[in-house]
Amino acid sequence: VTGGLSGFGLKTACWLVEKGAKSLVLISRSARIDEASSNIINQLQEKGVHVYVRACDVTDKIALQSLVSKIQQEIPPLKGIVHAAMVLEDGLIRNMTQAQLEKVMRPKVEGAWNLHEATLETKLDFFVLYSSATTYVGNPGQANYVAANSFLESLANYRKELGLPAQFAAWGAISDVGYLARNEETKEALQSRLGGEALSSDQALKMLEKIMLSKKSGVAVIDLDWAVIQRVMPAASSAKYEELRRHVKASDNDHYEDIQTLIANLNHAEIKDLVVDLLLDEIEQILRLPREKLDIEQSVFDLGMDSLMGMELVLAIEERFGVKLPVMALTEGANILRIAERITEQLSDSDEKSDSNVHTEHKESISVVASRHGHSESMTQKEAEELSKKLIEEAMKASND
Repeated sequence: VTGGLSGFGLKTACWLVEKGAKSLVLISRSARIDEASSNIINQLQEKGVHVYVRACDVTDKIALQSLVSKIQQEIPPLKGIVHAAMVLEDGLIRNMTQAQLEKVMRPKVEGAWNLHEATLETKLDFFVLYSSATTYVGNPGQANYVAANSFLESLANYRKELGLPAQFAAWGAISDVGYLARNEETKEALQSRLGGEALSSDQALKMLEKIMLSKKSGVAVIDLDWAVIQRVMPAASSAKYEELRRHVKASDNDHYEDIQTLIANLNHAEIKDLVVDLLLDEIEQILRLPREKLDIEQSVFDLGMDSLMGMELVLAIEERFGVKLPVMALTEGANILRIAERITEQLSDSDEKSDSNVHTEHKESISVVASRHGHSESMTQKEAEELSKKLIEEAMKASND
């Protein structure tokens, strides 16, 4: 078990013992063991399990091949592998360095490939790769992590084609062990993007058994709320999720009606106060900042928002308030108060606007975007949105400068 000396990797090792394993090789780059992990390993040994702790960097091909050779010579034959090693180094891809990419990708990508090559002549019962459910919907700020896990899933399929055992489990958030258990704020931020509930490690391992007993190359294991995901994950708008979007359409309409109910007896100022409050909720989740750090009169770019987050905010506004805010509205030095005012105006006028007026407003926003970039007004909505995203990036850069 790589990454087997702590967190979910060690939990997996304990589960393997429950399923009959009598010998375990637990490896990590440094082989450092904290007190809690040491106690767990001692308990396994007291049950008669042979536990071998080894320091091995899985990105070092020669060192890994040497370890596999020693296992075959000194320990009962190697029969299975769980590649649970992982490193996180989040950051927006436009600012990501080569070092950040490699720090996250090498343990998963090189590590998995080295395990694959080192065991090509070994008759294994299983070869399990721990991936992430973010490969299905993405996750802003984790391009390196998503890409690394996508490789693992491709490797599982490749090994299947070669007639070799291989499966992946693309985990959602696991609450009680591992990285998220140690980082409560990160767990809460991730769950705010996914909705639903985080998995317990016991739930996850029950699903792992089902995966391993199946003929599938792998599946995602996650409890999610698609109504939440489609609001904050840009990839959720792709065609492959059309059926899921249809299922949540009714709930979207219900949400819009709830907003109308809330503002039914409010005047303009009261509606704006309510909108500011709800808008702060959304921006808190997107920026992962506490409310007290959000200045409602400061530019959203100065608060830390980038172009991708800007698109996420526009989607969130549409879902939360049932109104369409032109993406380019964020390029005009927008702060929370100004955005709230625009939303309030649309909410106040929503009963009076005709479909033709909405269409006209949309055409006007496209016209402005097109004129700023020398394009024809006949451009499509998708083309306009792409240009709007560029405008956000330009405005963010100008704000930073």
